[in-house]
Amino acid sequence: LLANSFIFFGLGYFILDSHPVGKQFEGLFTLCNAIIHFGVSVVIYREKLADRNLFFLLAGLVLVFITIAIPVQLDGNWVTLLWIGESALLYWIGKTKNVPFYEKISYPVMIISLFSIFQDWSTYYNASGGTYMMPVFNISFLSSVLFIAALAFINFLKYKNKKDVEVFKDRSLNAIITFAIPTMLLIVLYFSFYMEISNYWEQLYQHSKVEVVNSTKGYSDIYFFEDLSWFKSVWIINYSLLFFSLLTFANITKLKNRNLGRINLAINAFLIILFLTFGLFSLSFLRDSYIHNTLSTYYQHSSINIWLRYISYSFVVLMFISIYKYLKQEYLELENSTMKVAFDALIYGSVLWVASSELISWLAIMKFSETFKLGLSILWGVYSLLIIMLGIWKKKKHLRVGAITLFGVTLLKLFFYDVTELNTIAKTIIFVSLGLLLLIISFLYNKYKLIINDDNEI
Repeated sequence: LLANSFIFFGLGYFILDSHPVGKQFEGLFTLCNAIIHFGVSVVIYREKLADRNLFFLLAGLVLVFITIAIPVQLDGNWVTLLWIGESALLYWIGKTKNVPFYEKISYPVMIISLFSIFQDWSTYYNASGGTYMMPVFNISFLSSVLFIAALAFINFLKYKNKKDVEVFKDRSLNAIITFAIPTMLLIVLYFSFYMEISNYWEQLYQHSKVEVVNSTKGYSDIYFFEDLSWFKSVWIINYSLLFFSLLTFANITKLKNRNLGRINLAINAFLIILFLTFGLFSLSFLRDSYIHNTLSTYYQHSSINIWLRYISYSFVVLMFISIYKYLKQEYLELENSTMKVAFDALIYGSVLWVASSELISWLAIMKFSETFKLGLSILWGVYSLLIIMLGIWKKKKHLRVGAITLFGVTLLKLFFYDVTELNTIAKTIIFVSLGLLLLIISFLYNKYKLIINDDNEI
């Protein structure tokens, strides 16, 4: 039966494909194959002519030919939408009518549709092609929304009944499916907005192209407004911080999924580190571009280059709140000393990193960039003192150890890096300042030595 079906289809498709008019009927020919198999399956089912498995085999061939007919006749977003619609329909029949066969068939169609929407994004979100795409109000984003709706419907059906019947005998395969279906939804949901944001800024960047004819050199100089590329990077990071923060609150209030929580927590920590590195680097480039008024002949710089960092900080604060909320959830089993130390290291390290970046930025804005070495040493010394005081107050040994380590790094930086380029007055200021801080730290350790030696410290 299988050989007959596919050999006939292969020969018929080859004949049509080699004919100039026949090419237009390839999709109809494929659909006719599906209709023929459907008719035979109906006859077998009604007359009970064969084993039930033969009926399912024919029904599977109907679905295969329908699935093949979609890309043969159509193109682009229609293929993706019909595939995900087909998988949603099959899944619905399998779940509501208790026919595992249809549910099993729906899974490979889901995977095909997922790859199809990735291909659609790579094709349509192509700003370098020169065609302008309206943000949000475009066929690609509409397709993404409908795709998300279909996946949400599938997830709703799966989790509607808590006592879900496992369709595969292999438990590990069932576990993979249970993990994969919501993961697909989150991936498509995240990248749907990601692609819109990325394409918006990329379009602006491509349309900022300026070509200046250089008569003396005999060729044209081409310029792009580089700020737009860095804006794109910053806003993608901001969006990622917001998306996964909202996912955190959704999991805490509604889903309460342990595996999702742990993965989400790891992603949250990674995004914080990504912001502190690449995010602040992008913001620094925007700051320097605004200060130096780069390519001012062709492009106008705005103060948003400076103030965007404070918008980004609000997303970082939201992310820290979400991480803190996760650590308080009992079902994640994260209430231990190691996680507390890791969270403290992340938050206090981030505060120091951001404060250092702010100091460098404002010194650059006020034209005092040459004094940033001195400023950083004093800032790190004062911050070390504050963390030591906080460590004594909260009875947290790891805070005090970290602060003393930071103070040691500050002293090494002072002796081997700062003093080589500082004048006498600057050296005097920084040595006196750090000396006073050391005296204060020594005084605090002597005054509160009973608290520091307490065995109940964290």
